[in-house]
Order: sequence, then C-alpha cells, then structure tokens
Amino acid sequence: MSYDGIDNLTGCGYSEREAAFLYIVAVHSGYFLRRQFNQFVSRERGAIATYFLRRATELNHITALPCAEGRRIYHLSDRQVYRLVGLDSSQGRRIKSSGEILRRLMTLDYVLRHLDRERFVETQEAKRQLFAQLRVRPEAIQDAESFRHLVPLSLVESPESLAVHLVFLDEGQRSSSLFVRFLSTHAQLLRSLPVAEIIYVSTVTTQFMQAQRLFERHTPLRNTMTPACPRGVEHLVAWLEVRYRFHEKGGSISPSDHRLLLEGDGVYNAPVHKGLIASWKNGAMNADKVRELFRREQHRVSFVTELLDTDYPRSINPAPGYNAGYDDSQNSLFDKDIEPEKQEIQNG
Repeated sequence: MSYDGIDNLTGCGYSEREAAFLYIVAVHSGYFLRRQFNQFVSRERGAIATYFLRRATELNHITALPCAEGRRIYHLSDRQVYRLVGLDSSQGRRIKSSGEILRRLMTLDYVLRHLDRERFVETQEAKRQLFAQLRVRPEAIQDAESFRHLVPLSLVESPESLAVHLVFLDEGQRSSSLFVRFLSTHAQLLRSLPVAEIIYVSTVTTQFMQAQRLFERHTPLRNTMTPACPRGVEHLVAWLEVRYRFHEKGGSISPSDHRLLLEGDGVYNAPVHKGLIASWKNGAMNADKVRELFRREQHRVSFVTELLDTDYPRSINPAPGYNAGYDDSQNSLFDKDIEPEKQEIQNG
C-alpha cells in the first residue's frame, strides 16, 4: 500500500485506519459494504462505521446505493479521492452494471481476506513492470490484458520462489465460457511465469469441479514437459489408457486413438515407460498416480478454488440521478442472463 496516499486521505479528516480502508477500496474495487469496513477495522458493528460513513458522505466521497433488503452498497465515486491516492485515471469511480458491482464487492472480500499474507499488485502499470522483470514477452502481456475483466493479482514470496497468484471471479455464472476465455488469454503468460497459481473464487461451489476439469484441459502446464513425458502428462496418460485397452484387453479403438497409439509408441520407449506399462498392466499404476508422479517435484502452475461464503445484497434500487452502468436493465446482482462480453471493464 502507498503510505503517501493514506496520508493524503487522513488530511481530509479520516483516521489512519479509515484512510487505509478507502485506499484499498480505491485500488481494488470502487465499491464496498458496511460489513467490509467493520471487518477491516475488526468491529462487528457500532458507531465507528456510522461515523465513517457519515464523514465520507458529507465530503461527497461516496454515494449510497439503496438495496431492496434495506441495505446499502457504497460507491467511492469522488474523483478527488482517486487523485489523492495517485489513481487519477482509475475506472473505479465510474458507474458499473449491477453484475460488475457484485464482482467488485467479491474482489474486495478476497483482498481483505488475503491482505495480511500476500502482496497485491495494485495497478495495471505495476503489473506490466512485474511481468517485464520476470521476462514475460510483450505479446503474452497483451493477450492477458485482452481479457478486460478484473483479475486481482498478488505475490507470495518465499526463500525458494516467487509465486504469482491470479484470481478468476465467478459471481454465479451459468456457463464456463468466460473461464475458458480467461485460460485462453492467459495461456502465454502462465507459460512464462516461474510459479503461478489460479484461484477460482465464487459465491457458490456449483462450477468448482467443472473449472478443475477445464483447467486440466486448457492450461499449458510447462512443468509437465519432462524428458519422460515430453508432450505432457495428459498425453502420456491417454497413451497408456489406449495402449492397455488395445494390447491388453483386445478392444477396438478409434482412428484418433490409433494415431495417438502410434505417436506414443515412437516417444515412450525409455525404461521408465516400460516400467509404467508393467505397473499399469498389474494394476499398481493408474491415471491419477501417473499425474502425481510427474507433477510432484515441479508444480509450476496450480489450481485452487475458494468459496466466498458471505452475504451480498440481492438487488439495487438506484438513487435519483444514479443510473446503472453499461446494462441499465440488469438490476438484480444475481441476474446472469447478460452475456459475459457485455460486462467488459478496464482495470484501474
């Protein structure tokens, strides 16, 4: 966090803790809930939040969005605040669609949950500088930026390595097409990073298993390219399965399986492969064990899921003069009929 930005905000009359919270909101979301402020200042409820919200409202720094349940979402909408923290061109102060507001509230929850153990990269320019230091090619950075949805990025440092965490936010989508596009646009970037982890964050667990399968299918895991499996673990597993079905079981195979069999026969002929064939035949080895065998030592790109089991307002009733952004007809935060491409934003 920028202490200069926090100091600038304290000059407006905020306490240091209040200023730090506003700084985090300005950098990561632009929107927040009262409970998120209480979480940050380690209070369940009380006068502290009331005084903070009153002060921010009187300074015209925030706009309250009434919700159907009698709750409010607060938008950090004043240009001066973003200027004070060095984010003059931030898109956070601009009005967003209801679905995008939910995505940004989820981002803030994720950041608050991980703030004490990860270092978040706060701006698009800072991300570019980091990738340049890690010798990521410019075209890989451009491909990742073409995704155009908010992707929180943080660093976890240890004496042995620097791990880059990229967060995909699923606010309850009905299809996996957006996640597939995320994997596609970030493929070159993931290949270039020394150690990376994709965190699939959602308010429900519905898509977790499907997301895991899509990750395995679409992500080019460089760590699986070893001398023993030069075409990747999944290629080796598929060859072992087809070979066993054809040679040991005498079953029929498709033309594509036949091509895979011939291709694998030309690649997998080392002593380690003969041992795998024998172990597969007697039942000591299976697909999961092969994957574990070749990924145990050098797992450069990993996938985890995280559930945000928190309560969000279900709908917004905009105040007079505050119009919904991008897609005016979408008032429910959980209305996912809108096409993902129509919710594009710019990071800021």
